Amino acid sequence: NREGNLSEKQVRYAKTIHSCGDDLIQLINDILDLSKIESGYISTDFINVRFHEITSFVETTFKHVSESKNLKFNIEVDRMLPEIFETDAQRLNQILKNLLSNAFKFTEKGGVSLRIYEATRNWMQSLPSLDNAKKVVAFEIRDTGIGISKDKQNIIFEAFQQAEGSTSRKYGGTGLGLSISRGLADLLGGTIELESEVGQGSTFTLYLPIDYNPNMVKKEKPSTLTVSEYKLDETVGNKATLQSVPTIKVASEGKELEVLNEIINEVGDDRNNIGPSDKVVLVVEDDIRFAKIMVEKAHELNLKVVVATAFGDVFDLTNKYSPIAVTLDVKLPDASGWRILDLFKNDINFRHIPVHLISGEENRLLAMQRGARSFNLKPLKSQALTVLFDDIVQYQASRPKRLLIVEDNELDSSQIAKILDCGEDSIQMDFAGNGETGLAMLSQQAYDCVIIDYMLPDIGGMDFVAKIHKLKKDRMLPLLVYSAKDFSPKEKMQLKQYANRILLKDVSSVDLLLEEVIMLLHIDHRELPQEKQMIIENLRSREDVLTGKTVLVVDDDVRNLFALTTAFERYQINCITAESGQEAISILTEKSGIDMVLMDIMMPEMDGYETTQKIRREHKNNNLPIIAVTAKAMKGDREKCIEAGASDYITKPLKIDQLLSLMRVWLYK
Repeated sequence: NREGNLSEKQVRYAKTIHSCGDDLIQLINDILDLSKIESGYISTDFINVRFHEITSFVETTFKHVSESKNLKFNIEVDRMLPEIFETDAQRLNQILKNLLSNAFKFTEKGGVSLRIYEATRNWMQSLPSLDNAKKVVAFEIRDTGIGISKDKQNIIFEAFQQAEGSTSRKYGGTGLGLSISRGLADLLGGTIELESEVGQGSTFTLYLPIDYNPNMVKKEKPSTLTVSEYKLDETVGNKATLQSVPTIKVASEGKELEVLNEIINEVGDDRNNIGPSDKVVLVVEDDIRFAKIMVEKAHELNLKVVVATAFGDVFDLTNKYSPIAVTLDVKLPDASGWRILDLFKNDINFRHIPVHLISGEENRLLAMQRGARSFNLKPLKSQALTVLFDDIVQYQASRPKRLLIVEDNELDSSQIAKILDCGEDSIQMDFAGNGETGLAMLSQQAYDCVIIDYMLPDIGGMDFVAKIHKLKKDRMLPLLVYSAKDFSPKEKMQLKQYANRILLKDVSSVDLLLEEVIMLLHIDHRELPQEKQMIIENLRSREDVLTGKTVLVVDDDVRNLFALTTAFERYQINCITAESGQEAISILTEKSGIDMVLMDIMMPEMDGYETTQKIRREHKNNNLPIIAVTAKAMKGDREKCIEAGASDYITKPLKIDQLLSLMRVWLYK
């Protein structure tokens, strides 16, 4: 930069942001143009236009493009044409720019030509403005590019469509240019027609009447365009991607809006009626009828509810509404509830939120071990739902949290008390010097968590945890074993039937005790005193499973590679990059010690599916975690990624915290 106060890396970062911003602005402008055409609000200004002005604009705009790609660019104007004709120069230039941009983009060898001539009934579809015109001018754009198959020649004029729309697509773009061009041609009284063969190039011809009078056309004339039922999931700095996902239409409500309205209207979702002081519960449930029952029960307790019917909505809604609790159905159409639970508990900003699991299969032990607040077996009767939501309300309201510490060593008790002293409003600690006293206190008082020393003077450790479990079998009381005993694998397995966590007492484990207790009590670390926050954040950084790991990032967009590499540096993750599937396979063959692969699905030549399959066939480590990164959010995408050999998948645009949480889940495994 001019002042010289940015490092080289910061300058590159700024350029990446600027480039992504340019892409976003172009996309927004295209969508605005399309919506204006659709709604009939776009205006035209017909003036006398000289043909040499058109050719001059085209030559100036595309001369550098043709030279940089080493392509021939010829412009030919029929001498029999009049010197001027009446049209909207701005809209005509926009159409020609779109058509020529496509021609150059899809042409690697040969050239592109623009021929302007008087047409004599060459257009295939009857159009009154052309059929009745005194003269018609044709703008023929011919290229020697990849061509378009017959079955794709109609759909490319739809919004967000490209002929080359597969996961291995080589060419970027929004897929809006041809939709806009055809709409503008309609406004100018003309049409665009296509002739093409795969491998032989394409010819797009714009036909316009020379004497068109737009005032003779009714203003309320509907556009011939229809907005396609597709949405663009990736909006910044990447290849715009065709999404076969119903979404909101310009002309009428789309299916996504209908689904959202069903959630809001049928279920009673409160997302449009939530104030800053409202207590919100996130219900993750794909069964609309059961979700409605959950919402009604929550409303009885003056709770507000937002409903997520699929994995893709969970963390966006969590970010937006900061729920006091989450009810989570284990079986969702696009992800396992266990996976979502792991993501919550591995994200430092979300791990404090109590998650109540709901499942059709008994798995209470696994729910406890993974940090769920409760486990609820379907079908849930009215009384069970009442208990569930009463717990949500009471647990959120109860402060301070009550913690029982069963420890016979006074020095250890003092050390525990010091590290867990987070203020009177956070944790209230009660101490028991032996097992019998601890059991008596548990029978008389409700506690939110228990810390026990395994080696107590009056009772064996295993007997003690079994008695606690029997005493509190009606609820999943968090239990943390904090002991100097070095447990054998068999003892650990037995203990894990009852205990959420097992920590070995040593000098470095005191800080870890704070982190574990805060998580088991569902306390947001950001609400703790500053010194305690620093302990947890430093511990997370120091003990992070990501530290020192080597990750191969496979993506053909260098901006994505740069952004991820820079983000990973903060977590001391070693990053190796590959810009193609073939390069990724070569790196894996030549290098050892790669701990994980992030695989972009949309890549040229060899897409992410094919690359993943080849890695699974050829790589010596079949357990290598591969996370598929896809811009698609279609039903079945996760299954397709898993079938190809991916361990898991995540959708763009990437949220770095969510990506890191997912990486931790797989690296812990």
